[in-house]
Amino acid sequence: MSIRLALAVALSLPAAAQAQGIVSTTLGDVRGTAQAGAEAYLGIPYAAPPVAANRWREPQPAALWQGVRDASHYGPACQQGVPAAWGPYTDEFLAAGPMSEDCLTLNVWKPRKAAGKRPVLVFIHGGGFGGGSGSLPIYSGAKLAAQGAVVITLNYRVGVFGFMAHPALTAESPLGSSGNYGLLDQIAALQWIKANAARFGGDPSNVTVSGESAGAASVADLLISPLAKGLFTKAIAFSGASMAIDVPPLATNEQIGADLAAKLGAATLAGLRAVPAETLIEATRYVPGSGPPRLLFVPNVDGKVVPFDPARASGPVVSPVPLISGYNSAEMIDPTVRTPAQLETALRARYGTFADRLLALYPHATDAEAAASNALIARDRYMAGLLLWSKERTRSARQPVFAYLYDHAYPAAKGGKAWGAFHSSQLPYVFGNLGFGPRTFTAKDTAISRQWQRRLLAFLRTGAPGWPAVGKATTTVMGLGDKEAPRPAVSSAARLEAFKAYAETGGKLGLM
Repeated sequence: MSIRLALAVALSLPAAAQAQGIVSTTLGDVRGTAQAGAEAYLGIPYAAPPVAANRWREPQPAALWQGVRDASHYGPACQQGVPAAWGPYTDEFLAAGPMSEDCLTLNVWKPRKAAGKRPVLVFIHGGGFGGGSGSLPIYSGAKLAAQGAVVITLNYRVGVFGFMAHPALTAESPLGSSGNYGLLDQIAALQWIKANAARFGGDPSNVTVSGESAGAASVADLLISPLAKGLFTKAIAFSGASMAIDVPPLATNEQIGADLAAKLGAATLAGLRAVPAETLIEATRYVPGSGPPRLLFVPNVDGKVVPFDPARASGPVVSPVPLISGYNSAEMIDPTVRTPAQLETALRARYGTFADRLLALYPHATDAEAAASNALIARDRYMAGLLLWSKERTRSARQPVFAYLYDHAYPAAKGGKAWGAFHSSQLPYVFGNLGFGPRTFTAKDTAISRQWQRRLLAFLRTGAPGWPAVGKATTTVMGLGDKEAPRPAVSSAARLEAFKAYAETGGKLGLM
């Protein structure tokens, strides 16, 4: 084709078709960039900035914009304390870069030259409801999108900005609620996705909502929230459908907010909204590594956004969609328990008189046995919780649950301790983003990433990841990682029965 003919053809095309990487959304046009076989559209607003009078309000509609918005860079992370490396977590797992209260943006990766409607995967980051961001490099959706999905990550308000309740905030709210702003942000993002997915080549009738840790707890909340009905068709909870995190009643969180206002000397909502962000962060700071965190600013049961604690598997489920849920093999294990005496003390503190039954089932005569049993008891506890929760959810809500246990150890940081398959360590494999941080990856890691993506893409497309859902008589889950095969959920039948008996007495089984 001659240059003159090519120019004539280009001039005959609509403007949006001429401009590579421009998508028209319901709010305005965005220009993306090519990225690893996909197109990335980053930092797109889905709601108005929650600042000034909009601090601690339900997300408000975003303003339209004129012209083409540059979508080549992430938006700021939501306001939070600056995280520091600790335990197994090096920089690639931590939110970095600019932080702001003006943060309600999302990021979209679409396959290049996509034809037809592609399944949509939405990922909600973790961070204990107090931190995190959708812009971590390990969450980049480009490599997963290149295989045929539209991948979306998002920011939502965290910590005191996302989950502080207060009686006066409840009184002014049109919902008659307060404190669940981070969840309402997620719902607003899902509404934006419903309206805009097709514009990026996605299928708005095939949206899978997923999350890890606090993101998984968010997924559990969205499954039961009337406000999220119809916004997704499948769900994935990495590290947690049965987390045993307390979801307090609204009144409890209102008191926490009132106490904070008194501490800051803010007698009115206007006064609270005028408190600098840095002052709020400092007043509510938790230092990682200083002991188990007390999660104060978390979702609450308000009867509107969250009708009941989702750890209760038998409650009414608004969206009983197919669900993948599972855990890693070395999650939340207390590394300070190293001796028989320490194990006994830890078990009695957690399980009370029931500890004797567990001590009889797990060897702990030596330091080596005690350390090994400490890790195995933790894993058996949360896997027993997952299995029992899944059976009851299936029985009561007819919700299919595909359970897994992942066991591939993440490479240790150079010169550092090996932590195994620790909490959130599967995510670089899920997104295909290996090579970050001071670690050495091998061909085995690449194979594990392909395994995750094969399973997840099958689930996105069909609602079935390639292994059976949990049934009434199920005692196994799918093993992912080094052992891609069914495996017992709990290390022995007697240990499963022991944890089942503990749950029947009202004991909590879960990650925390």
